[in-house]
Amino acid sequence: MSSADQLIASLQGIDANSFANEAERVRARDAVFEALRRIQSPWDIAWDHNWVSGAINASIKTLIDAGVFQKWAEAGGEAITCAKLAELTGADALLIRRMMRAIAGQHLVTEVASDTYERTPWARTLAEDAPFPNLYGGFYHELNNPMFRSLPLYLKQAGFKNPTNVNDCNFQFWRGEGANMFHYVGTNPLLTSDFNDAMECHSKYNLTPWVDVYPTDTAVAAAQERGSGSGSGASPLVVDIGGGKGHDLKKFLARHPDLPAGSLVLQDLPDILKGVPEDLAADAAISVQPHDFFTPQPDGARGARLYFMHNVLHDWPDETARQILGQLAPAMEKGYSRLLIHESLVSSEKPLSRVTVSDITMMACLAAAERSEEQWRELIASAGMRVVKIWRPVQSVESIIEAELA
Repeated sequence: MSSADQLIASLQGIDANSFANEAERVRARDAVFEALRRIQSPWDIAWDHNWVSGAINASIKTLIDAGVFQKWAEAGGEAITCAKLAELTGADALLIRRMMRAIAGQHLVTEVASDTYERTPWARTLAEDAPFPNLYGGFYHELNNPMFRSLPLYLKQAGFKNPTNVNDCNFQFWRGEGANMFHYVGTNPLLTSDFNDAMECHSKYNLTPWVDVYPTDTAVAAAQERGSGSGSGASPLVVDIGGGKGHDLKKFLARHPDLPAGSLVLQDLPDILKGVPEDLAADAAISVQPHDFFTPQPDGARGARLYFMHNVLHDWPDETARQILGQLAPAMEKGYSRLLIHESLVSSEKPLSRVTVSDITMMACLAAAERSEEQWRELIASAGMRVVKIWRPVQSVESIIEAELA
């Protein structure tokens, strides 16, 4: 066989379940992607960037809105023709055929016969996980796409200086003077719910669950010994600051289901908290508390064992992040309270691509950045705290920085 035949044969049968664990899968994925880049010509790469990305996102969104993936699942999820999908959805058969051909060309569905397709794990997820299709909705069309489109224009106009002012950055260049990203997210009816769903998916699929990184049993034991979260007026066990829809507290509650009422506090801006699921909001262990982290912690959230911030501080440049930590520090009890910062760390050599993509995302929307370990230590120290330990899962995008009052 030729070298191409040998390579192709060796790749047959490999899928996400072919590896012993997630770390091995990620290693293999990155190696295959690196090999792909070596095989591709410059034109191949430019074609992907400038034609494939836009056309495929448009096709996916159209098929989602037409109900293709949902109706496909409801019909049993087996191999299906475009004519049948058109019948199920009421969409034009030729339109469905053209869109399905496009995504099949990217191996997002599998053509098994003429005009007949099977679902891939990606296509199944679009039907089975309600937040997942919303990644292709307002989150992409109302935020990411226009924000990245304006970034090079803004940077050129700014003289190619690294942006650091959240009130005068690409977001205002795009939306106008005085625009605020969080206000825009919270008040845009085409975006708010989809943004929360995107953050839930980011937590679910892109990250190692924080309860698998940090030993939460030790926090529960310390709180029980102290009496936190066990009665009226007691300090809470965990305060999730900027916690969105509560997906991280949901993971904690799944690990520790028998917590006393009021043990967990979910904080975010009122507009963001509109997206909290009813079952989570109704759980006695969780208190949903509107809060602006630029203001002092309320009395009911002081003296907690854990203050948890997941992808909060990377939204803000250092000066602003210090203000946020400065409002939190007085609520912490020295020698007892811990701050857990669940964030990406930029390695000094060959940082993970998902971290560097996130870094440019932070630049585009908030003039912020992902930080190195040294930068995190400097920021935490400047707020009167010290790093206790950095918990680093293998091959994970994010680590947990554990800090306490100095």
